Amino acid sequence: MKKELLALLDYWEKNKGVSKEFLISSLEQGLSAVYRKRAFLKEDIEVKIDPETGDIYFIDEKGNHIESPSFPWERIAAQTAKQILIQKIREAEKAAIYSEFKKLEDHIVNGRVERFEAGNIVVSLGRAEALLPQKHLLPHDRYHIGDSVKGLILEVRRPNKGVYPVIMSRTATDFVKRLLIDEIPEIRDGLVEIKAIARFPGDLTKVAVFSKDTRIDPVGTCIGDRAGRIKNIMKEIGGEKIEIVRWDPDPEKFTANALLPAKCEKVVFDSGKNEATVLVTKDQLFVAIGKKGQNVRLACKLTGWNIIVNRAEGEGPATVLLGIDEDLANQLKKSGYETIKSISVAKSAEISSSVGISEDEAKELIQRAIQHIKDTQPDSTENNLENNK
Repeated sequence: MKKELLALLDYWEKNKGVSKEFLISSLEQGLSAVYRKRAFLKEDIEVKIDPETGDIYFIDEKGNHIESPSFPWERIAAQTAKQILIQKIREAEKAAIYSEFKKLEDHIVNGRVERFEAGNIVVSLGRAEALLPQKHLLPHDRYHIGDSVKGLILEVRRPNKGVYPVIMSRTATDFVKRLLIDEIPEIRDGLVEIKAIARFPGDLTKVAVFSKDTRIDPVGTCIGDRAGRIKNIMKEIGGEKIEIVRWDPDPEKFTANALLPAKCEKVVFDSGKNEATVLVTKDQLFVAIGKKGQNVRLACKLTGWNIIVNRAEGEGPATVLLGIDEDLANQLKKSGYETIKSISVAKSAEISSSVGISEDEAKELIQRAIQHIKDTQPDSTENNLENNK
């Protein structure tokens, strides 16, 4: 039994990474419990195992060796050792997997599609299985059993029965960030810094980059020769578009850059409300807003400002909204009509009596509001009159 025990301990230490000391300690505790229960071993006596010979000793509180209890300890020890080893080895393996993969959180790993469970993908990562939930798959992702899959380790959980410890994601914003780091040496070496990143998975990602070295063009560096670098990353994420913009400490310049490819005429800030009103020409309006409002929404995430896009057409901020002057804008606000939407759904008689204009003028104002919503904000983003004064 002694030789078999030592051989088994050596095997698990060398091949499974479970320390011999840990297993011996677990065996000592387990055997102590068995002998106390079945051989009425006193509480102050401990069972010790010699790591070199495998001999089992009984030690009193003073550290003296005492005679073993009158009990068939060889047979019981063998049975107990087997049960304890199986249990402790499983626990140790789970702990080792947790420790190994916890260090890889927010990093990209390659795995193989093992099987499918309720629309989710179980991915083999060698020593562990990871779960790639359906909600963390990109719209065009299509996998089969045996396919290679790349993803970000989003979370590593403590081992628990019936729960996958490793959770992967292909939709996380940091997945694109890590792809950029892996693909672009200048980012990896700190010559180019990712200042902000915003993403609509499967559609569009905007990345703001900056370099302290004036000799380096951070945007061109990330895009690469003939857009080679950015194309490699886009290929990995199923053709999702990636736009690289230059970060600038000047919020006006950065906001304008964040709305690229649209060209901005003017940016007006209201720091108290964390809002930026951006004026663009008519032909740039839909470019600035983007498909489903994605361009302006990502620019908001990128800059941290609530960006409102309006048509300029030579009009100043006081009249750009609906072609009204400041006095009328103030009267509408005081009467409770603070947004374009609130005007568009109001009754002309109510506006007429509230702000002192004719009903025909009120009708025209309502029509302008309705048209403005159709022209500028497909996502029904409400513009505040006060921000257009």
